[in-house]
Amino acid sequence: MSLCSRRGGLAAVFITLALISPGSAQGVFYTPDQQPAAWNINQQPADWDINLAAGAAVQPTFHGSNRYRVIPIPLVIIRWRDMVSLGADGLNLYWHEGDLRVGGGVSYDGGRQDHATSGILSSGDDRLKGLGDIDAAVGLRGFVSYQAGPVYFDLGLIKYLGSENKGILVNWGASAPWAITKHFIVRPHVGATWGDDNYMQTFLGITPLQVSRSIFPQFNAGASVEDVNGGLTLVYLLSDHWFVGADASATQYLDQAARSPITIANTNASVAAVAGYHF
Repeated sequence: MSLCSRRGGLAAVFITLALISPGSAQGVFYTPDQQPAAWNINQQPADWDINLAAGAAVQPTFHGSNRYRVIPIPLVIIRWRDMVSLGADGLNLYWHEGDLRVGGGVSYDGGRQDHATSGILSSGDDRLKGLGDIDAAVGLRGFVSYQAGPVYFDLGLIKYLGSENKGILVNWGASAPWAITKHFIVRPHVGATWGDDNYMQTFLGITPLQVSRSIFPQFNAGASVEDVNGGLTLVYLLSDHWFVGADASATQYLDQAARSPITIANTNASVAAVAGYHF
């Protein structure tokens, strides 16, 4: 997963993660459809696997933006008996047998604001004014993953249930964690994202009403592959519990996403770094 893909109690975790782009928080650790934490690559996971981390990321102000901002990353990833997890991709239950993992859960998308906000958790971009805010949406997620030798292949589908975002998002990915030394792990990862017509129109389309209120011309976005992406994650274990991690990723927008008037830059990048504690 990439360093925190499009985000006291479960609600608080979801709200925090909504401020971090899909391509930013997963990379330092794992997703439930993949392997346990990096230091457990060839080990059986314990009943509880808990990671707490904090850091910062540089990412675009919106998908397809040519402006970037620095945001803080508070990150909590918890797994119980390698069957239940709570983390950057939501709450998940899953079954695994050998190299195969199948599961599902509840995910969350933080939506998008059409104006810039201030403060340490700033978001949005004033160039989107007139498009209107896209409200946050809960999504139902299913996934399957298979390990072939050192490579993990995963496929996930999310159906969003928001008032505006009722779309379907499909993510495919492959990664290969490699322990260079006992303390240093690298993880190259690649992926692609497909959105149905509802998802693509919600985030990339421009309706006649939005034309009258914004600087953008009308655009009807249909179902298509939204992007391909790739990057490299680094994790260094300072001790049995403390670690530092970093991820650098790039996203190339395709087809409808590349042609949308909202997309100013067809290529986006993100860089993030965290320090954390593994229980």
